[in-house]
Formats: sequence, structure tokens, C-alpha cells
Amino acid sequence: MQHVGGPTGRWVLPLASALLLLVAVAAFGDPIPESDATADGDARQSPATTADPAPQSATTSTGGSSSTSSTVVSTAPAEPPPLRRPITLGFAGDTSFTNGLHSRNPFAEVTDLLSAPDLMVINLETAVADPDVGRVFVDKDYLFRSPPAALDLVVDAGIDAVVLANNHTLDFGPEALAQTLQEVDRVGLHRVGAGLTAEEAYQPLILEVGDWTIGLVGLSRVPCDWSASGENTRPWVAWACPSLIDRADAMVVAAVEAADVVVVMVHGGTEGVLCPSPHMVELEQRWASLGADVVVDGHPHVLQGITSWGDTIVVHSAGNFAFPSARGITANSAVFLVEVSEDGIDLRVEPVRVDGGVVRRPTADQHQAIRDQINSVSSGWQLDETGRAVRTDEAGAC
Repeated sequence: MQHVGGPTGRWVLPLASALLLLVAVAAFGDPIPESDATADGDARQSPATTADPAPQSATTSTGGSSSTSSTVVSTAPAEPPPLRRPITLGFAGDTSFTNGLHSRNPFAEVTDLLSAPDLMVINLETAVADPDVGRVFVDKDYLFRSPPAALDLVVDAGIDAVVLANNHTLDFGPEALAQTLQEVDRVGLHRVGAGLTAEEAYQPLILEVGDWTIGLVGLSRVPCDWSASGENTRPWVAWACPSLIDRADAMVVAAVEAADVVVVMVHGGTEGVLCPSPHMVELEQRWASLGADVVVDGHPHVLQGITSWGDTIVVHSAGNFAFPSARGITANSAVFLVEVSEDGIDLRVEPVRVDGGVVRRPTADQHQAIRDQINSVSSGWQLDETGRAVRTDEAGAC
């Protein structure tokens, strides 16, 4: 029996280890550790010893025999689009600076209210021209012409845009209208509803307001007797008369296609009454079906109620604003604030009082009376104590 400690036993384990090493070399190559790699490129590196490889996009080399392809799959959730900042659009009624109203700065006491909205719009119901420009163009009882300096007051008050589609824009003819357009442009106001050509008159105003695209349409429903034959003999204003309704509809559609939110301001209805005329209701419903978000009416010179057709909010009449003849109930007025957000559109009403054309904050009793007047003739909506419009089952007097 041989002993493990004898001459033969001393080599049994070394020989076995050598044989295993030869088998490993044959199978895996020369086992040179990473620390022994030389700078001349002779060292080979095992995949197991590569430290923190950087991810690579899939690439293929066409210049040699080797190619590399790897794909990185991101598991991070997609970033949601950022929410658009809410904005406020403001609208007020009929404004004229006749009878020396411009000399009394009718906006001085409400500049904070008018400058707060991101876009503030009024109905400019007057020609703006020098006394020697133009001629009496229409046989009517009341003719309105305001001095160009009045528009500086409009800008200083924080008003951004004016609607020119109404029954007094052409009181002194196309020559006075041309100066009106020049003066509006001079002070940097946006305008809609009138132009030197019909094409310009029926062009909607498209504005970027904050993160939103706003479309503003200005149309007049009065007077329409001269267009009964279908001929547009006064092409400088955008009319919503029956014979020209297709042109008016196209203006609304163009705005809807271009903007996130569309507001139509239309001049028409019966003066001095609290309920909307049937033909005005038909126009509101018509443009609601075309996609308008808000419709604001003017011309009756009194505040009427609010309602909605589908998702379209409607102000039947914004009443007077800076208007020299405002007295009694026609002096009850308001700024209508349309609040736009990702959640939808809300309406808030800020009552004001127009004493002889000068816009003032109302007393507590006047504030309540104005809100009660609007609520009494509104349908489906009521103003709460803060002036916000909320849905109700109230049908209203109209």
C-alpha cells in the first residue's frame, strides 16, 4: 500500500490541477485578470469584468465586418402636456363720446376693473373722425361722431379691442369710417366688424391671449331694411341681416376653425325693452350650433338677461357703457367677465352705474338692483351674491 506522503503521492494533486488548468484554457482562453491588462491593446477583457457600460442606441456599422446593435427601452411614464393658464375676457356695452363726454374721462373711476381682464372689449358705437371729415350718410334721428382723442382714453383705461359692427359706424359715411379705422390702429386697439372692403369687414379677429387662441366676431343686425333685396349697398360693415346671413355664418365658422374660444358680439334687438327680440334669439341659437362659445348682444341700451343654448353662454344685451344719454334704468350697466380654463367657461358679472356717460362703481343698493334686473329676465341661470352665474331651474320673465 502506497502512502500519501511518499514520492508518488506528492505529484498526484499538482498533476490533476495542471490538467484542469489546461482544460480551462482550451475552453475559455488565457485567464488574464483585468489588473494585468497592458496598454498596447493585447489584453482581452471578459464581459463579466466590464464596468457600468453606457446605454447605446441601435447602430449598425457598414464600414467593416462588425456591427453593434442595442436598444434601450424607457419605462418612465410620459409627461402630460402642461395645463394652460386660465384667462379672463371682459365685455362691455355701447360706448360713444359725443356731447363732450371725452372731456370728463368716463373710465377714470373703473380703470382697475377694465384693465384686469387679459382681453377687454367694448362696442364702439360711433364714428371717430374730425368734424370736417365725411358727410351725413344716413337719414336718422341720432348721429354719433366722437373726437379721435377719445380713443386715447380707451387705451389708458385698459381696453384692448373694439367692435365696430353697429348702426352708427357709418353715420358720416365711408370717409369718416376710414379715419375711424386709422385712429383705432393709431392707438393700438384691435378691431373687428368693419373695414374698407367687405372682405375686411367680415374678417374675424384672431388673437393669442396667454396660452389660448381667441376668436372675436363682430356683426350688426340693424339696420336691415336697405338690404331686403339682397344687395349689400353698405359693404363696409359686417351685417347679420337675413339676406347676408350666409356671410355672417362664414365669419363665425372661420373663427371657430381658428380659435380655442369664440365670442360673437352682435348688435340688434329692440331698444328699451328687457326681453330679447325673437330674431336675436334665433341668431344666438344659430351661432351656438356653429360652435360659438359665447354670444354677447348689444343695441337695446338696457341690460337684459343671460341664458345658454347648449354649451354656449348668452348675454342678451350688455346695455349701455360709456354712453352720454344713459339715465334711469339705461344707466344700469355691467362688465361681463368670461373666465376660460381647462375646466370650461364661467361667467361673472360686475355691475357698474353709468351716470351721464361716466362709468362708476355702484352703491350697495344700485349693485343689488342691477343684479336683480339681470336675474329677473334670465333663463336657466342666476347671479349669486358674488356676481357669478350659476345654473338654476328659474325660467325668468322672458
